[in-house]
Amino acid sequence: MIRTLAFRLLLTVALGILGCLIVFVPATARSTPAASPTPVRTPSTPPPQSGPEAEDRVSITFVSDQQHNGAAAWSDATGNLRTQTHVPLLQRDSQSGLWSATLVFTRHSPDAPLHAVFRSGGRFARCEVRVNDRLVAEDSAHGDHPTSTCQPNTNEK
Repeated sequence: MIRTLAFRLLLTVALGILGCLIVFVPATARSTPAASPTPVRTPSTPPPQSGPEAEDRVSITFVSDQQHNGAAAWSDATGNLRTQTHVPLLQRDSQSGLWSATLVFTRHSPDAPLHAVFRSGGRFARCEVRVNDRLVAEDSAHGDHPTSTCQPNTNEK
C-alpha cells in the first residue's frame, strides 16, 4: 500500500512538472536572446515605423453591474477563440458601482481576428476593445442577463 501511495505521489509530481513545462516553455521560447544588442538611436536614426511587422497591444475590458457573471469569449494573441464561464470581475468603480476586468496581450499579427463577447450576470453588460490604446470597438447592452458583442471594423487594424 505504501508503494502504491508513493507511486501515485511520484506520478502526480511528474505530471505537474510536465504540465508546467507545456504551459511555460512556449512563453519563454519567444523571449529575445541575451546576446541581442539593443539598437542605439542617434539623432539621424528615424524612429521605428509601425508597419505590418509591428506588434499591437490589445486590451479587452468587460464591465457589468454584478461581480459574478455568465460567460465571456474573445480572440487571443494568435486569433484563437478563448472562452470562460462564471466570469468574476475584480475591479469595482466606487462612483458608478460597476465591476470590470481587462485582458491585455500583444497581438503579433494585425491580420489576427479580434472579437469579444460578454454575458452579464446582472442587467448591464459592456465590452471595449482597444488596440494600442485606441478604442476600435465597444458595445453595451441592458436587460436581464444581457450580452455585449465587440467586433472591430475590418478596416480598423
